[in-house]
Amino acid sequence: MKGKIVIYGSYGYTGDLIAELAAKTEMPVLLSGRNTEKLKRQGERLQLPVKSASIDSSGELDELLHDADVVIHCAGPFIHTWKPMAEACLRNHCHYLDITGEVGVFESLMGMDHQFRESNLMVMPGVGFDVVPTDCMAAYLYQSMPDATLLELGFMGLGGGISHGTAKTMIENLGSGGLIREGGVLKNVKTAYKSKWIQFGKKKAYAVTIPWGDISTAYRTTGIENIYVYMAAKPAMIRAMKISNYFAPVLRSRWFRKRLTKQVNKWPSGPEREARTDGKSYIWGSVINGKGEKKEAVFVTKEGYQLTTEMSLLIAQKVSAGDFTSGYQTPAGKFGEQLIFEIEKTEWIFQ
Repeated sequence: MKGKIVIYGSYGYTGDLIAELAAKTEMPVLLSGRNTEKLKRQGERLQLPVKSASIDSSGELDELLHDADVVIHCAGPFIHTWKPMAEACLRNHCHYLDITGEVGVFESLMGMDHQFRESNLMVMPGVGFDVVPTDCMAAYLYQSMPDATLLELGFMGLGGGISHGTAKTMIENLGSGGLIREGGVLKNVKTAYKSKWIQFGKKKAYAVTIPWGDISTAYRTTGIENIYVYMAAKPAMIRAMKISNYFAPVLRSRWFRKRLTKQVNKWPSGPEREARTDGKSYIWGSVINGKGEKKEAVFVTKEGYQLTTEMSLLIAQKVSAGDFTSGYQTPAGKFGEQLIFEIEKTEWIFQ
């Protein structure tokens, strides 16, 4: 009988946070990844069942998912892992969720919409900080101004930090430039293509465009054809991003990426518990229509990794309980703009 929720990549930084929270619930969870020893230690610590499976082995993935309802895929960089997991979900009639923020992964999984729809399965990438809060903001603003022609989104984190997995994904994308949506089409631009001051409620910060997942998902959720996503950053970081445009070939070289990855492995695995619980994330959005009318809003929610932990399990529970729509779905597209407010401590600053 089906019913399990599989957390794949469960011993990574974010996967382990999700597994820890799942262990405090009555959810029928199975932990998995390719490293048997890490899984064994994690299972003993959390008192949860484990089963190792390599992302490169279709047979092992089939054994893992044959009696699962939902997989929360946490093993990145997702550009290398989404396809074998998505195909295994189709073979074994299992819903696919992941915590990616990579535009290429969103677009690729969107291309599998027909296959998942035919199988009466849902595929929903980005069920964490990438992209739930910004997707909910996009949906809210679209409801407020359905004739909007420009959508801008931005976020600012206070406290927290980044995990090894996030850092390695960033390294994978070094030298690739930025990305915006213009006229309904994805457009490659320079890194730090645009920058501006954003009023995050009482807090004002300088922010720069980044190739965030909403360049893909917000278009699917709202249909607005021009989309920019900004991240608050210190001036020195923005200068470094702009300078990087002149060194793209070096940044893309295997030698340089290996060297950076070795340095990342020396860092702490991610933010400490106190940083996660005390940290906050401010989400800003703005829409403008053809008449020049404008609507802005800001809300505050939990620190990014804490939000990802709670939101991914919340969505998995919904789907496992039968609350799903077949095919490719975005978080707010399926569950509405109020989804983010199901997470405690999320509140409007102004709307």
